[in-house]
Amino acid sequence: VAAAIVSRSLERTSWRLRTPQPTSQPRPPVWERRSHTGSAATSHPHPYPPQQPRAGTDAAAEPLPEVLEWVLTRLADQPAVLARARALARQQMAPHEAAMGSAAPSEAIAYGLLTPGEAAAASVDERLAACASRHLLLELGQACSMLRREADAVRIFRALSLAFAAGGASRAAAAAEHPVLADDARARLFEREVYTHWGAAAARLGGRAEERRVYQLAVESGLWRSRLQRPLEHYARSLTARPFWEASELPEAAALQRAFPAILAECNALLARRGGAFAPYRSRVVAAGGAWSDVQLFGGCRADAEHCAACPRTAAAIAAQPRLNSVVHGSHFFSRLAAGTHLEAHCGPSNYRLRCHLGLVVPAGARIRVGEDVREWRAGECLVFDDSYEHEVWHSGDTDRVVLICDLWHPEVDLEKHVRPSLAPAQREALAAAEAGRHLPVQRRVYS
Repeated sequence: VAAAIVSRSLERTSWRLRTPQPTSQPRPPVWERRSHTGSAATSHPHPYPPQQPRAGTDAAAEPLPEVLEWVLTRLADQPAVLARARALARQQMAPHEAAMGSAAPSEAIAYGLLTPGEAAAASVDERLAACASRHLLLELGQACSMLRREADAVRIFRALSLAFAAGGASRAAAAAEHPVLADDARARLFEREVYTHWGAAAARLGGRAEERRVYQLAVESGLWRSRLQRPLEHYARSLTARPFWEASELPEAAALQRAFPAILAECNALLARRGGAFAPYRSRVVAAGGAWSDVQLFGGCRADAEHCAACPRTAAAIAAQPRLNSVVHGSHFFSRLAAGTHLEAHCGPSNYRLRCHLGLVVPAGARIRVGEDVREWRAGECLVFDDSYEHEVWHSGDTDRVVLICDLWHPEVDLEKHVRPSLAPAQREALAAAEAGRHLPVQRRVYS
């Protein structure tokens, strides 16, 4: 999928940890890259249900310029926050400027690049200005949540969602005209982000029932098929969806289980290090009083040379499996969860991948919910689940739980069809190096 259309970091949900970065080289727009392939309609549910007005809407659409003026006034006492939001919005808008000139309005509507109202503007400049204001509103909504002004955030996210809900007939027509664009795994990415943040703000303001109501609205709008499966970055509707997968179905999981004794030995050596090799993993999903730490081996097809050298047999077991080694949208790491920790409900970014946990140190009392199914880890066995489903972890035991986490491609994902064409140049380089057995160095997480 083209970064020239929509550029989104996997860390968008951790607003407070991000800093503006230079825009990377854009990829070709989807409509250019796929124009020669044809566009047969798919049999899975259509991404734009023709419904207008949207079911469950409880407020009239507010004009976005008025909402923007209102929130800028509300945040006038936060100049640093406003400056940061503007910088992030500019960063997200930069690729659009190149793409907008090559996209017909109907293509932009089908992909979710523009709202129907924006597409009706008389000139490209007017469309870009409206799109830039919308991106700024999204950043300001996240800023309001960060400042615990949840009611303000909810108003912003609701207004953004209704801007897309308007003009349902034109959206359905655009999707019918450009089905390849409408069904792309990154189509409607902006809307998914709006609903993701709206649901989180609604939960903090009105509890889980209000959160579920928001996600059900997203389902009725065609963003997701289930309110329990809400990937943000990639959502391929055609892939088989279920919360848990059996290790026996996946050769990669079986290979990790065979390597369990060697992996456990190297993990125990890391745990025994003076001062500890595990680094704290800072995330909003860690409930107050909890602790989550890890040792990263690979991330985005890049290797942590120091950690891989300390765990050579574990690193070799991962690199030997092509559908582990090539997961450019995933990571492989040892994960330690302290006793008493609760990881709150959250969803992973993509349904292109599955997540495999090889149980290493597994005390009683640790359990995980994926969708509506709750399971426990077992030492030496792989627990495999689709982390694009809502999942939650409780550890009520007395000692730390430790697992090896490995991401692997969904069995129905074709690397050449689904993944490789959409990669940015840096991702393409990392994948090629990993496949050649010479991993590039990973950049360790740095929190600001």
